[in-house]
Amino acid sequence: MSEVEITLRGKSETIRCTLKAAKAVNALAGGFQGALARLANMDQEAYFQIVAAGLGKKPIDVEQAVYETGLTNLTEPLSNFVLMLANGGKPFIAAEEGGGEGEA
Repeated sequence: MSEVEITLRGKSETIRCTLKAAKAVNALAGGFQGALARLANMDQEAYFQIVAAGLGKKPIDVEQAVYETGLTNLTEPLSNFVLMLANGGKPFIAAEEGGGEGEA
């Protein structure tokens, strides 16, 4: 199971890629792309829900910590987390330029 480290209120927390988290984030905005768009739009509710899904908690349990941490401090790690969820819990690595399947 893959994990992403985030900082909430100055304390390190680990959000975990699980099927339950993937289903919750996928349902958030009609798919993973929608969840990424909500992060890009600084949709506070999306941040609450994604952090909660990764911690296995309810959104209300993380709202204050997410608010105090600030959305801008969470955008990159949460975006990476969503991409990992979409990739079956594995780190998303973009294909390198010039490297494709079938090349020897």
